[in-house]
Amino acid sequence: MKSLEKLIPLVAAGVGMAGVVLSGAGSAAVAAEVKSAYIPCGQVNDGSWSQAGYEGMKAAKQALAKDGIELTVDYTENLTPAKAEAAARDYATRGYQTIVLHCGTFADAAYNAGKDFPKSNFLIVVAPKSVDNVWSYIPAMQDISFVSGFLAAKMSKTAAVGVVASFNFSNVTWQAEGFRLGARYANPKIKTYSTYINSFDDVGKAKEAAQAELDSGADVIYSATDQASRGIFAATEAAGALAVASYSDQASLAPKTVLASALANIPLLVGNVVQMSVKGSLEKSKVYAIGMAGGIGALAMNPEMQQKVPADVMKEVAKLTDDIKAGRLKVPALSEPGKSEQFDLKNLTSK
Repeated sequence: MKSLEKLIPLVAAGVGMAGVVLSGAGSAAVAAEVKSAYIPCGQVNDGSWSQAGYEGMKAAKQALAKDGIELTVDYTENLTPAKAEAAARDYATRGYQTIVLHCGTFADAAYNAGKDFPKSNFLIVVAPKSVDNVWSYIPAMQDISFVSGFLAAKMSKTAAVGVVASFNFSNVTWQAEGFRLGARYANPKIKTYSTYINSFDDVGKAKEAAQAELDSGADVIYSATDQASRGIFAATEAAGALAVASYSDQASLAPKTVLASALANIPLLVGNVVQMSVKGSLEKSKVYAIGMAGGIGALAMNPEMQQKVPADVMKEVAKLTDDIKAGRLKVPALSEPGKSEQFDLKNLTSK
């Protein structure tokens, strides 16, 4: 596992977050056996968001074993926010040291349970703040979705692309707007669409939303959803259009339509924050927000589709990626749908 001491935090403007540079703070005494729990949005075998987080839990278990720490990893999946809080409280009651709530809608569950169980650490993804024994960790995916949008615009034959997203909240909206902004960076005249289906796993809603964007002229659709992405892929494949997946490499799910996958490297992020939790090195009140400069975000091309991408486009994508990693181009975290359409492209490059 990479050391998080080298990861660079990204601060989301207007979301009330404090950026942080991780330190090599001394670890507290750790028991030889530690229990952890994982509570995701969906299923741990969904091939997307929830599975990626679970892989991080397993990575933490393997890494800690090298330090002589046996980490038990249990999980409860497919819960509503209310049931997620009940599950978190149950794990805390049974003495679980680290409880990971890997779903953006579970923030209140983490904060509420954290108040009543100060001896447990609660890790919550894309939450607005870290308080006491509750820490927020954020994959700042606007970076890689920007790159995806750039590629999509270059591949579009209709000069129109779209996003189908789960919920309109922080990290998901950053992705959607990052994609749309990246498309504009490639072609300032391009049309961009976004639709929020208010679900992580409703395949039917996702397919319907994707079809509506296709009917409006889009020929590349970005998926900012979980299991619902299968509906997007079904719509784009039937239309002979392209899709860009997110979170994990999903080319195998629809090899004829998924052009690329915007990898979040969630396993790296989750694995490291879990290790720090177990070892007692998380900093109080710090939000861990990591983007491409810190290893969170990479573009995985579908080998079966890559020959469709002109070589000069791939060179442009590679240069854009390098510029973001080096800080020469800074992708904003836009929390309001449609903001990407008004954003001044000149403000992307650092001076």
